[in-house]
Amino acid sequence: MEAHNSIRRYLHRIGEECRSTAEIARFTSWPEALETFRAKVDIQVMNRNGFKEQPSVRKRLIHKHEILMKYFEKRYGDFYGKYDFNAPMPVSDPALENKIWVCWWQGLDNAPLIVQRCVESIRRNAGNREVIVITDENYEQYVHIPDWVKAKQEAGIITRTNLSDLLRLSLLAEHGGLWLDSTFYCSGPLEKMVFSKPLWSIKRPDYLHCSVAQGYFAGYSLACDVKHRWIFRAIRDFFLEYWRTSNFMVDYLMVDYMIALAQRYDEQARRDFGAIEPNNPQCDDLFKCLGDVFNERHWESLIADTSLFKLTWKQEFPIEINGVETYYGRLLNGNLRRN
Repeated sequence: MEAHNSIRRYLHRIGEECRSTAEIARFTSWPEALETFRAKVDIQVMNRNGFKEQPSVRKRLIHKHEILMKYFEKRYGDFYGKYDFNAPMPVSDPALENKIWVCWWQGLDNAPLIVQRCVESIRRNAGNREVIVITDENYEQYVHIPDWVKAKQEAGIITRTNLSDLLRLSLLAEHGGLWLDSTFYCSGPLEKMVFSKPLWSIKRPDYLHCSVAQGYFAGYSLACDVKHRWIFRAIRDFFLEYWRTSNFMVDYLMVDYMIALAQRYDEQARRDFGAIEPNNPQCDDLFKCLGDVFNERHWESLIADTSLFKLTWKQEFPIEINGVETYYGRLLNGNLRRN
């Protein structure tokens, strides 16, 4: 049964990508659309091979992003060009301003242990900021989701992942604050790093992998103060316009493309994202060693310049090796902290 389900998922994914390729071809060309398909295959291969990015692959990925930007602009250029970035913002609710937002739809009690430990670590380092966990039961208390979005979700057109993307953009557009994916492990105070800035995201200009963000922002870590909510209102509205007129996702990096497009169409948004200082350079490095025996000196080198580490709940690691605790075991036991 498991093998059957795996084959079915694989065939479904191929069908989705073929449909996306045809859609891209409608607004670009078939040769360009097929290049995006080839680049997506490259990404899947890299996922299996440890993200080793050869020069030829990097060139294809860069071209893929250029083609996708061309697609979005050809299809939605009028909407982007006429969008009023300077429209007055609705008054925010002071009681909900500048919170730390995370989401686990089923509720934290039903989350994997690694997710629970990650949220605990965020709370430990939140200072006086309230950490709010968004769930199926409470999300409508914090954001407005259009009825047509709910209808498309019920019809299976908009997935839970797509709704999570809309959720993060809507929370920041309505209230500001910090959005973190629920699999971020936090090892240091967030206040100065995030809340002293008008706009913030994890930023690693020397990021090795070729994505549309190029390391200059990360959709899983976004923040703004109340004054800069307008930036995320625009990104949210770009995202909504796509789904209002589409019934499938043309690329899984939708949020990143919307962020890139907002910067292309508004100079102030471009300056504000550009002003974010590089931070958390070793964001991916704790994940790489979770299955290794814990080493205090190495741990200290990780947290010397990084406070947020992106992990995953989809993969497990040994808790100990030959009776010696691993990073994973130490994390799950609640002992992976600064001295």
